[in-house]
Amino acid sequence: MRELSKQTLLKLSVASLDNATALVEEAETLLSAEHFARAYFLAVAAIEEVGKSALAFGASGRNLADRQVLKKTWNNLLDHKSKIIAAFGPSLSLTQRENMEGALDTSLELMGSLRRGREPSMYTGVLADGSIQNPKDLVRPVAARDAVRLAQHCLARAKQHQANNEPASTTAASDFFYTLSSSKIQEIMGQDEFSPFYLERINGGNVSLEEAIYAFVSRPAA
Repeated sequence: MRELSKQTLLKLSVASLDNATALVEEAETLLSAEHFARAYFLAVAAIEEVGKSALAFGASGRNLADRQVLKKTWNNLLDHKSKIIAAFGPSLSLTQRENMEGALDTSLELMGSLRRGREPSMYTGVLADGSIQNPKDLVRPVAARDAVRLAQHCLARAKQHQANNEPASTTAASDFFYTLSSSKIQEIMGQDEFSPFYLERINGGNVSLEEAIYAFVSRPAA
């Protein structure tokens, strides 16, 4: 597993945004030429590059000497789903609190659509009934236009967010939580002792779930 440094991740973050900008411009050109399937695919690729930039930017503040942190960072950077999800982070972080619920619901719906539409917009395939799936027959003009507009939005918000923020240095608790799978988090929180442990911390004014999980698994054995 190749090493990653803060400097490397910050350079990757900048390069990914630059590439996303180029991909959006190319998607716009294809859209104008009514190559809707290709425009859709490049729009999704641009969104993934925005997500890669966000992931690299955020991970640059982590303890990259920790092998589990390094592994998780590489996995995120190579995973389509993780990159699409991360692309919405800068936009949500700039959303007003009173609008957050609606923005989150919309974002979750869009994330699912983008993941499902990515491959079919570029590649042919054989469906369950034996018919052939062809990208040019699958991607509607409105879907292509919406995808390009979404890529433009994610890119603009990412540039705005990174221009006004520095990567935050993370805590040991945050890095530990970062490396956990969702199933492992559910397993920890499902233990009988966790709820009263967390409630006691909340009553004491410490509401952080990340810190609670880290403290729970790090506590001395009874």
